[in-house]
Amino acid sequence: MNFLTYELNPFGGAVLDENSFPEDPAYFNKVLGDTITDFRTQGLQLVWMYLPLKLSPLIHTAVSQGFIYHHANEEGLQLILKLQPDAFVPGYATHYLGAGGVLIDEQNRILVIQEKHHTRRHYKLPGGALEPGEHIADAVVREVLEETGIKSEFISLNCFRHWHGYRYGMSDIYFVCRLKPLSSEITIETSEISEAHWMPLEEYLNHPDTHPFNRKIVTTTVNTPGLSLDQIEDYGTPESHEMFFASLD
Repeated sequence: MNFLTYELNPFGGAVLDENSFPEDPAYFNKVLGDTITDFRTQGLQLVWMYLPLKLSPLIHTAVSQGFIYHHANEEGLQLILKLQPDAFVPGYATHYLGAGGVLIDEQNRILVIQEKHHTRRHYKLPGGALEPGEHIADAVVREVLEETGIKSEFISLNCFRHWHGYRYGMSDIYFVCRLKPLSSEITIETSEISEAHWMPLEEYLNHPDTHPFNRKIVTTTVNTPGLSLDQIEDYGTPESHEMFFASLD
């Protein structure tokens, strides 16, 4: 009998090595069957299989052996096979993350934008989605720069919104951050933004095109100190995480 190569994880699962998969579906079917039989003999709980795009012809074979889809991305498909009915399977990511920046200059003006493709005219905060592995503090500074050309510095995280039923049925967390503007000349990103300008804060808060949600989060950000970035000793590198704490003063 021939077996596929694999590694065991700490939870009684086997992670198959896709580099050991034969490209011929018939031979793959035989070797996979032998490997699964061996796993059952060992008393393993779960089998993980990742199929990159180049091995997509093997999907039908895997499904015929009892594998089901777990998640997919642009590069491939993750499948699982429960060898025990009560095997624990951690879920895939369920949320999008986004961040918006509240920037108020020395003249008490707030930086606002109009989205080009939005169906309803309203002034909102510059910001956007986090990229994989990106910190909130870095993402909001990057998004503000990309959309408006304004350089800024992160000060605090002041509030957030948790929203269900977002894109593809996922949930969304939107973080609102206070930023210190480091420049003032606006250069908009024309593919997404129709206009951006500095608006007197009081005018923005009372403007008919300001949504009540934006009015609330700006008022909160202006009037509360928010949470500041900090680190805990021996908790890992700053690149691996970010922490926000309320001031104890």
